[in-house]
Amino acid sequence: MKEVLEKIHKFFKKYEHLKLILILLLIGLMSFQLRAQPADMGFTDNEALKKMFADENGRMYLVALDPYYYLRLTENYYNHGHLGETLKYIDGKWVPYDTCQYAPPGHPITRPVPAITYATIAVYEIWHSLDPTVTLMNAAFWVPPLLSILLGIPIFFIVRRVTRSNIGGIVGALLIVSTPALLYKTSAGFADTPIFEILPILFIVWFIMEALHNQRNFKLSLIYTILATLTMALAPRMWTGWWYGYNVVAVFLILYTIYTLLVSRYKDKIPLPLVVDDVKRLLPIVGIFILGGALLISLLYGVNVFINGVLSPFEFIKIKETTKATGWPNVFTTVSELQTPTLKEIIDGALGDPLLFVLGVLGILTSFISMRYEKEGIKIDLKYALLLTLWLIATFYAATKGIRFIGLMVPPLCIGVGILIGQLVNVIKRRDDELTKWIIYPTVGILFLIALYKTLPKIPKIILPTTYVPIAAYGLLLVLVILSIYKIIDIVVSYNNRMKKVATLLLALSLVLPPLASAVPFYTAPTFNNGWKEGLDWIKEETPNNTVITCWWDNGHIYTWATRKMVTFDGGSQNSPRAYWVGRAFATSNENLSVGIIRMLATSGDKAFERGGILMNYTNNSVSMTVKILNEILPLSRSEAYKILTEKYHLSDEDAEILLNYTHPEQPNPDYLITYNRMTDIASVWSMFGFWNFDLPPETPNYKREKGFYMRLPGGDGSFINNSLIVKVPIQNRENYMILNLIVIKNNTLYSYDIAYDVNRNAIVGENITGFHKVVVKYGDKLYEKVFNEKGTYSLIVRLEPLDNQTYLAYAWISTRNLEDSIYTKLHFLDGAGLKHIRLVKATWDPTHPGIQPGFKIYRVDYGEEYLN
Repeated sequence: MKEVLEKIHKFFKKYEHLKLILILLLIGLMSFQLRAQPADMGFTDNEALKKMFADENGRMYLVALDPYYYLRLTENYYNHGHLGETLKYIDGKWVPYDTCQYAPPGHPITRPVPAITYATIAVYEIWHSLDPTVTLMNAAFWVPPLLSILLGIPIFFIVRRVTRSNIGGIVGALLIVSTPALLYKTSAGFADTPIFEILPILFIVWFIMEALHNQRNFKLSLIYTILATLTMALAPRMWTGWWYGYNVVAVFLILYTIYTLLVSRYKDKIPLPLVVDDVKRLLPIVGIFILGGALLISLLYGVNVFINGVLSPFEFIKIKETTKATGWPNVFTTVSELQTPTLKEIIDGALGDPLLFVLGVLGILTSFISMRYEKEGIKIDLKYALLLTLWLIATFYAATKGIRFIGLMVPPLCIGVGILIGQLVNVIKRRDDELTKWIIYPTVGILFLIALYKTLPKIPKIILPTTYVPIAAYGLLLVLVILSIYKIIDIVVSYNNRMKKVATLLLALSLVLPPLASAVPFYTAPTFNNGWKEGLDWIKEETPNNTVITCWWDNGHIYTWATRKMVTFDGGSQNSPRAYWVGRAFATSNENLSVGIIRMLATSGDKAFERGGILMNYTNNSVSMTVKILNEILPLSRSEAYKILTEKYHLSDEDAEILLNYTHPEQPNPDYLITYNRMTDIASVWSMFGFWNFDLPPETPNYKREKGFYMRLPGGDGSFINNSLIVKVPIQNRENYMILNLIVIKNNTLYSYDIAYDVNRNAIVGENITGFHKVVVKYGDKLYEKVFNEKGTYSLIVRLEPLDNQTYLAYAWISTRNLEDSIYTKLHFLDGAGLKHIRLVKATWDPTHPGIQPGFKIYRVDYGEEYLN
């Protein structure tokens, strides 16, 4: 038996590359398996609900919102060879044109074909050749987990290069594939750019490190430098933030060259065992990457792309400033992933554990200590520490600008943790003293037992996260078995180093088990669903080609993809003046103003208020005055608006007529409004823009601005008693008492009372006329509303849905007073009751959020002809 074990051990020692391949397979397959979990749709056990979020072949839809933008571009490119919905002749040439986004007028697409488009089409061509039911969406679904197979490879080799430790490399690699900051946005279904935000710089740094390490082998160093430069040249196709990788590496190379020159000159005077590179060998690496990268990017994408990229850090600094230059509100201040995180959120969010963050920083700071040279002892090699430190500083600063950028810190931190573990492995290998026996070994053992205790129930799930892709699932199991057998044999036959090998293995497991356990199970539900699909298909098939969809920006990418119709604004154009106008259209109680805004945006876009236009020139670029004038004339007829423009504001006849062609067009584009249940919960956002006071200083924080909100109540019930409709709406439920609103509708008169009910005594202990400002009740086709308290701050909105002939289910919301009569209230809660020009034409199921059902609603805006008088 002993001889057999030794033969197996010698086999792996002889064919070291086989072990290396198995390690890379372990890292890659684990990454894929963790990210494949959403395909199981484990967010629910309800089969009917699963079908709502899947196509006709049972394959889950894409998650989130932005992936639908890239899916639309990919479908365009695959179907007609360019990214646009059409080609448009501009400046003497035909260019791809997006007629859907920020339309009208839309915009030309000047960006290169993104890498995610090529990747999706490649997956589609292979998969579709095997299964003709596969769609481009199905292929896009799997692009992130497939590419994530590559995530850990550079990490492993970088750590291995710095420390010569496979274990350190495995720890760093498994950390990056399991960290929560990257897992969601690189998982199956999230077919967006986050995977491309990480991969290019990982490979660039790896290639540059290899080029520096192999300087004595000019050909090999040149190959790695060229690989780094070519990867840099491809990066602009992957992500618009490609420039940060170029800037970090370029600054590092310049600083390291200066350091090398200085140290080479004064080396004899420095009493330290420094590793000093030859400047002559270093300069080709610096020149090829910096100058070659600049040249290739300029040739492939244009000089402006390179220059703007290099200067982008200065623009990034101002990403969330309320811009005084435009005067319009900055939507980015309300985007959740751009909210400024606290230091604690950054530390906790980067690797999911503050301890790992600290270990990562320590690993980076100690990476200048090189224990690679066993015969020559410890040396000081600054290059790795310098590059990783610059990388971490740059990404840490980015993280302070928004939660979404925390993920950029993950690679240097994972490398840092891997290096620290690799250094500790080297220490354990070299030391054989009392410190090792009585301090290091017991500490490692305790850490492992703690990690095992916390993660033991999840270990089966770590080993087999999902079986959705059998070849990946069972391939991972096979690799784990082979490597486990090898490691056990390695420990058994290592008579003199057995304890050291056990200690290093347990140390690695102590660090990788917790993050792997936190990554299983992992599920996420799509936003797009078959309820929405039914409504959007109706728009696509039943409305004119020049139809415009007006909605809040968050779902805009889904609407453009599903309908191929114009959308007022979306997730790629949200930070624009349209945020104010759309918010105003929903928040106002003036239907004529709302319709006027929609008519203007749907037909002339921004022309009435664009910089350089008639009104902005007239007001000397005063956004406040421009908005005031438009709000004044949009609800009026054309003749009334003309009179105000010429007599009150003294515009010339010609300018007034041109402006009215934008605000009161004779042939407006048809418009359809969409509301959905989540829009109720984000009312504080869109209403803040709708109520925006342009006379306040631009830097006024959002919390000081007027906004409204709705609070969804648990609901109640209604029934007929003695020819009166009695509705009970619970407001508060406590252990000993309950507050409810009692509504009575008798002889077409509405009454409302606030009732205090003692649960223990089963008795009413208080009854008063309601304190709500207004109570609104929709019952069938009837609408009842009444003001009860002139000083009331909030109002109650109730919608009754019949359960049978005598009983009703009550949907109920508390509304701030400024939204009680808003267009949104009348649309989403009351189906357009009381409105003259906006009519509900389609309502479908909305499984994405609690609220009214059907909760995905489409309304046709009827401009009428009176406004042309």
